[in-house]
Amino acid sequence: MDDFKVLQQLGEDGAQGVVSLVEFPNGLRSAMKQFKHTKSTARIRKEADFQQLAADAGIAPEVMHVDLKNRRIFMEPMQSRVVDVLKSGHQDFKDDLHSIMDILDNVGILHNDGNALNLMLDFENRLKIIDFGLAKKITPAVRKKWSGHPNIKVTLFMLKKGLRKYKINL
Repeated sequence: MDDFKVLQQLGEDGAQGVVSLVEFPNGLRSAMKQFKHTKSTARIRKEADFQQLAADAGIAPEVMHVDLKNRRIFMEPMQSRVVDVLKSGHQDFKDDLHSIMDILDNVGILHNDGNALNLMLDFENRLKIIDFGLAKKITPAVRKKWSGHPNIKVTLFMLKKGLRKYKINL
């Protein structure tokens, strides 16, 4: 999977790497998350596995390929960031966001990242969540600590705070 062309960088450089839109010779496009060389392959695999579990539940982009040798995850590209749509005041995603938190709780993933830029829209305008780098498996102890709803109590709380940075209140 080394034969692709980088079309553009998507967003800003992150703490763990950069995401770009890439195109393969057959015309297929993908979002490629290129991690820094210091990121362990075990953590990359874990992130990809959490994301694919969430994708199987319909709330995250599909993982298309994991290239551990080059420290990359290729995934379904998204259409836009939710903060850009919400700033225009055209859509309300509150119910969808609560649903995503419930689904994460049901599949056993604590997303654990309040960056509002992790909320994206796919090309059918469905809300998706990205970046499972801080995600953890929900254990019985975690579930008990957060009254059975760790993503509502932790992730949603952090996301609401993150959205306020963009002057968006949910």
